[in-house]
Amino acid sequence: MTKIKNNRMQFLFADRELILMVADLLTAPVDVIVNPANGSLFHGGGVAGQILQQGGEQVQEESDLFIKEHGVLESGMVAFTTAGNLPYQAVIHAVGPKMGEGGEQEKIQQAVSRSLQLCDMHGWKSVAFPAISTGIFSVPVEVSAAAMFTAITSFWDARSEGAPEKVIICLTKNTFQSFFDAFREKSSLSEVESLPTNDAASIPHKEGGELKIGIVDISEQDISDLGSDEIDGWFK
Repeated sequence: MTKIKNNRMQFLFADRELILMVADLLTAPVDVIVNPANGSLFHGGGVAGQILQQGGEQVQEESDLFIKEHGVLESGMVAFTTAGNLPYQAVIHAVGPKMGEGGEQEKIQQAVSRSLQLCDMHGWKSVAFPAISTGIFSVPVEVSAAAMFTAITSFWDARSEGAPEKVIICLTKNTFQSFFDAFREKSSLSEVESLPTNDAASIPHKEGGELKIGIVDISEQDISDLGSDEIDGWFK
């Protein structure tokens, strides 16, 4: 079994960096953070409540104005506001699905892809996500992890440059191992085999292709056939 040091895993995608770590979202060293929001953008509890508490009423006021102008958001949609008193350039509000509504994995992929699209549009070079929909929305951690891995790697695969350059997924001790295992399962064996085994993974970009928001298409192959030494080189 792959050893995980300090509850942190680094994954390099050409010159981009993806990190899984046990950390508080509101302390992440990034340009913007992603709030796991509900469709009405009412930030009452959980991570959203913490963002409101530390960011101040400005975050809720701007959210209310957005809903007044655009209406309630559906699962998979995103919006953004300023970060109020928080030290970020913005807060992206990503609406994840509730378990049982159907298409949970696809909707998480849409929310993540659209969040990354906002980063690209505004030049936000780094972004931190929570585990979308795994809290009160009760989507299994493995489903969220698979969706987020696919959305992020597909987004980067479609772009040889541009923001964001770093993505951090902030997890709890209870969700970290499941995310790690899901990311390992979603990794492409054909890409891993060409990598050095003494460093973090580094995958070259593929040229061409245009990302359609919320639509992801990535070749997948189980990494379980790899030897333990190869896996240790891939995940750090």
